[in-house]
Amino acid sequence: MSLSTQQIWVDKQDLNDTKVVQDTLTDDVLGKHDVLLKIEQFGFSANNITYASMGEKMGYWGFFPAGAGYGIIPVWGFAIVQRSMHPDIKEGERIFGYLPMASHWVIRAGNVNEYGFKDVHPNRKSISQVYDQYLRCEADPAYNLDKEVWQQAFRPLFMTSFVLDEYVFNNVVQSAILISSASSKTATGCACLMRHQREKRESRFRIIGLTSEANRDMVCDSNCYDEVMTYGEANTLPGDDTYWLLDFAANGDMLTTLKEHLGEALDRITLIGATDWQSKIKPDRASLNADIFFAPAHVKHLQQEWGHEGFLSRYATAWKLFGNTTTQTYYEETHEGVNKVLSVYKDTLAGLMNPNALLSLKF
Repeated sequence: MSLSTQQIWVDKQDLNDTKVVQDTLTDDVLGKHDVLLKIEQFGFSANNITYASMGEKMGYWGFFPAGAGYGIIPVWGFAIVQRSMHPDIKEGERIFGYLPMASHWVIRAGNVNEYGFKDVHPNRKSISQVYDQYLRCEADPAYNLDKEVWQQAFRPLFMTSFVLDEYVFNNVVQSAILISSASSKTATGCACLMRHQREKRESRFRIIGLTSEANRDMVCDSNCYDEVMTYGEANTLPGDDTYWLLDFAANGDMLTTLKEHLGEALDRITLIGATDWQSKIKPDRASLNADIFFAPAHVKHLQQEWGHEGFLSRYATAWKLFGNTTTQTYYEETHEGVNKVLSVYKDTLAGLMNPNALLSLKF
C-alpha cells in the first residue's frame, strides 16, 4: 500500500494562518492493532472554531498532533476502515467519531466490542474517553444512512444537548431558563428537548432564547423556545422571576450586563460553550459565581447509570424527537476538495456561514 494523504494544519497562535500538508502512507507505518481510516465526510460549524480557539486551554490540540506550533482541528464525521491490523475490525467498515481535518488518519484500536472501539494510540493526548470512541454504524441504533449529514452536524453537539437537558431536569428550581447564543446547534438541541419533554416531566419553567438581531427569525422558527429576545432586549426581562442562564456564548460583557440588570434574580449561571470566540472580554467565573458544564463527564456518568445500551437507546429516542421537530429549520450543503474545505473554514472563522446550513465537507 502507498497512498497520498492531505491534512490541514492551523497555526495555534493565529487561526487565520493555515497550510495544507501532503504525505505518503505505506504499510510499514502500521503496527499491531493499527487501523487506517479514510475520512469520507465531516461536519463543520462554529463548534469546531471553539475547539481551535480553546485548543491550548482545554487540550483539543492533543488529539491529532501536527508540527511544532501547529494543530489539526478536530471534526466529527464518517470514515471507512481502509486497512486493519486488528482481527476484530473489518476493512470496509463504516464508523462515526472524532476525526482530524484530514483525508486519512491512523488510530490504534482498543476496547473493541460490537458497538465500536476506541483509539488508544500513544500519540493521542486525550482529555476524555468520550472523544476516543468510534461507533460502528451497523450497530448504532441512532444511525440513519439518509441522515448522515444531520448526524455529523448535530450528534457531537446534540450529545451535549442530551446530557445537559437531563442535568437541567434534575436540578432546575428556577421559573425561567435563559439560553445565550440561542441559534447555535447545541443550544437549539437542548432547548428542543427541554420544551418538548416538559409535560411528561411535569416541569413548568419557561425557555427564553437570547440571540442577535440577525438570527432572531431563525431562532423563532426553530419551534424550540417559548420566547426569543435579542441581547439588546434582555434589559426588559422582569426581575420578579428567577433565572438560570445556560451560556453558550462566553461573552463577558453580555454576562456582566445581564447580571447587573437581573441582580439576585439571576441566581445561577452555567458556562457551556464559547460561540463568541472573538469576544475580547471572557466571563469572570469567580465574580459571576458561575459553574462549568463539561459534557464528557456527564456522558460518562449517565453511561454508568443507564448502561451503554440503555444510554444509546435513550439518545436515539431524543435524537428522533429533535429531528422531527426541526426538519424545516436546516438545509444540507456539501463542499468537496481541500480548497473548498479551507474556504469554509475561513468563512466560519469570520462568522460568515449561514447557521441554518448543515455543512458536509470532503477532501
